Amino acid sequence: MFHIARRGLIRLLVLLAMLQAGCLAESDPVEVVGECGPRDLTPECCLKKNPGQWERCTGSSEVARAVEEMEAAEAIGRSPSVALKVTAGAMAGMMGVQAVRIGSAERRGVELAADLLKKVEKAIVRCVRQADQQVNDYHFNGKSPSWELCQQIKVGDRTTWAAYLGLFKHEQAWPCLLEALDKLLPWKNYRLYPRFYVNPRTGEWEHMTENQMSQIVSQEGWSGLKGTIEPDIILLDENGFIVHVYDLKFPCPESNNARWETYGEREQWEGWSQGDLYKKALQVTPRLVSPRQGVVPKEREK
Repeated sequence: MFHIARRGLIRLLVLLAMLQAGCLAESDPVEVVGECGPRDLTPECCLKKNPGQWERCTGSSEVARAVEEMEAAEAIGRSPSVALKVTAGAMAGMMGVQAVRIGSAERRGVELAADLLKKVEKAIVRCVRQADQQVNDYHFNGKSPSWELCQQIKVGDRTTWAAYLGLFKHEQAWPCLLEALDKLLPWKNYRLYPRFYVNPRTGEWEHMTENQMSQIVSQEGWSGLKGTIEPDIILLDENGFIVHVYDLKFPCPESNNARWETYGEREQWEGWSQGDLYKKALQVTPRLVSPRQGVVPKEREK
C-alpha cells in the first residue's frame, strides 16, 4: 500500500473539480506543502490561504464532500487511494525556460533521431503501464475493473470510477514520466501537460504560460479555461517548435481500445474529435498511448 503526497492529493482533487466543472478534458485537515511561488493564484494557493475551504477555492461541492470522506478514512487509519510524488520544487524548476512554438513542418527544425524517439516512446509506455498497474494493484488486487464498475459513480453525483481512475492514473504517471524524460531529453525539449488557447486578437492557437493561466483563474475561475486544450506530452525541436504530441488514455475496463473523445453539447468544440482538434491546433498529428496498446498506430486512432 503506497503513501500519498499531500500536495499531489490537492492537485488530484482540483482536477476532479475541473472535470466536474467541464474544464477538461485537504484547518489542519490538509496542509499545502511549500511556498506557492509562480502559481500563487491557483486553487492550491487559495487553499493555503483559506484552509479547508474547498468549495470556495474550486467551486465544487462534490470535491468538498470527497475531502471529508478522505479525512474520515485517514481518521480510522486507511490510506487514500493513490500515491503521488510531484513536488512544488519540481514544478518551480520547470518555469521560464524555452517558449513553446506552434508551426508547420516547413518552419520546424530537426526532429528527434529515430533511435532516440523510440527510446522516448518506450519510456512513455513503460510509465503508463506502471501507473495503470499500481492503481489497479491498490484498488483491485491487480485486476482490471469490470465494465459495470467503470460505469458506477465513485465521487459525488457524477464522477464515475472510469473518470476517477483515469485522473489518478494520469497523476501516478507524472513522476515516472518526469524522471524518464529528464534522462533522455533536456527539459527544454519536452513539456508535460501544457495548455493551449486561441489568442482572441489573432485567432491563432498559442501556448498558455503559467502566469496567463493564473491570471485567468484568479479573474474568471476555472471556467475561464473552457475552450483550451491540454495534451499530456509534447516534444519540441531545438527551436521550441512542437514536433510530437501524445495523449495518455486509461480505458476502463482495460479491454476497451484507446480512442479520442468527442466534445459534447454546450462545449465550445462541440462535435470535434479531441484528436482532430489537437492536430488543427498544434499542427502535428497526435498519438494515443494506452497500457494495453502502447503507442497506438495512426490508422487505429479513431
